[in-house]
Amino acid sequence: MEILLFNQYFTSDIKSPDRILAAMPINLLYLASYLKNKHINCKIYELGIFSFDKIIVRNNRVRCGVGDEEIISIIKNETPKIIGLGCMYSRHYIDIISVTRLIKKIDSSIKVILGGNHATSFCDMVVKEPSVDFVVMGEGEITCHELCEAILSDTKDFREINGLAYCDAKGDIVKTQKRELIKNLDELTLDYSLLDFAEYIGGVCTTPFLMRYPAIGIISSRGCPGNCVYCTVKAVWGRTWRARSAKRTVDEIELLYTKYGINEFLFLDDSASLDRKRWSNICDEIIKRKLDIRWTTPNGIAHWTLDKDILRKMKSAGCYRVTFGIESGNIETRKFLGKPYSLEQAKEMIQYANKIGMWTICTNILGFPYETKKAMDETVRFAMTSGTDFATFFILAPHVTSDVYSCFKKEGLLNFDFVFSSSEFDQEKYEEMNRILDDRGTPTKYFTPEEIKQIQIKAYRSFIIYRAFSFLNPLRLLRKIHSREDFKYTLRLVLTGFKILVKSFYKKTTKTLLYD
Repeated sequence: MEILLFNQYFTSDIKSPDRILAAMPINLLYLASYLKNKHINCKIYELGIFSFDKIIVRNNRVRCGVGDEEIISIIKNETPKIIGLGCMYSRHYIDIISVTRLIKKIDSSIKVILGGNHATSFCDMVVKEPSVDFVVMGEGEITCHELCEAILSDTKDFREINGLAYCDAKGDIVKTQKRELIKNLDELTLDYSLLDFAEYIGGVCTTPFLMRYPAIGIISSRGCPGNCVYCTVKAVWGRTWRARSAKRTVDEIELLYTKYGINEFLFLDDSASLDRKRWSNICDEIIKRKLDIRWTTPNGIAHWTLDKDILRKMKSAGCYRVTFGIESGNIETRKFLGKPYSLEQAKEMIQYANKIGMWTICTNILGFPYETKKAMDETVRFAMTSGTDFATFFILAPHVTSDVYSCFKKEGLLNFDFVFSSSEFDQEKYEEMNRILDDRGTPTKYFTPEEIKQIQIKAYRSFIIYRAFSFLNPLRLLRKIHSREDFKYTLRLVLTGFKILVKSFYKKTTKTLLYD
């Protein structure tokens, strides 16, 4: 096979609680499907694992993935000319580079292509890495297709391919013209036969929060026009939003339901309901086709795009849980972070969703650079009084490509220039940055990382205790129950909530509290 696409494995320090199983690589599936439609065949190989029994521990690091020996065997058996990898998140770049260096060690003639959010945001650093030949910047399908054709036809000049970054023969960085975004997303199709589909849907039964199994994530739109200061998706999509039509979205759902037996769907869009008419039409299509499915919006939904009519329609179409992206209950903080929308309207939507029998979750973020204790207390208070069934309280991670990072840098709270200033990739510096962002936390103008973590833990405990008493009200739970399935799901959530409540008095870390 001339072209392979690798879905990476994941590593972490042996002391870290992070253990990551393989997730369906929708990004690679879009690429592979597009190439196939253009009569270029490729294979997707999963380097992650589907069971924690297969974890590898070496040199005080835990690898959730296959060993180097298996990767070597794949490459020698397939003898590819091109290998592509998606580098979406900065924290996984170290693993990506380990794979690319191994590829070049096996066969230096193989062309290595990286794409994704991180690769796009830091293309100058990435193309300096000797084991990376090209970075596909931004939306990848068309650029990747043109690049693969050029490589396979032995074209020497890649300057005519838009959306590309690479080093020329002199070692100078070349960035071609920006690639225009695909206007009509209905032109893109997904060929699920390109994946070992059963593997990806076989391991979801470990979570109590899904109503039906098997479940799968889908994406019906790309991008978000919002201007949230913590967001990094603009690197690939800009501040744009494009969507698949309601018909094509439900066509995919129906295919997965009828052919592959998928019973639950997770809309992973960044802004699924921005076009209210389209969102309503998706619900209408599901109802019209009588698809007996359940679905949720785990990445959050913009409460200001909703009203009571659309919530009722979502419920009728099988939506049983809505995640509201609240982020802060303080008006000034909401203006700062880019969500100056009415909290009263948010509360109205949350309470109405509860009233008609949907489960509700609110996401919140603590630790903005100028946030006071009073502002954070108001976030916790809103979560408790809004009526939401569940709430999450994340600590802000100001990644370098987010707008809020410049605020931290201006105040002298953070500066990651040391990571990107050297001509060569320094793994120790990079890991130090990730430890600050993911583990140790970041200081704000008024609090240390340790103080922010204590505020977070107290926020969870306060909310859990407050909500535990409200769940003793039988009317609240009875509103959720309209079938035997609802009853079993409610019982499962109540038992899970009781376990979390008990742990909240004994656990010292929020990660353990949430995910044990």
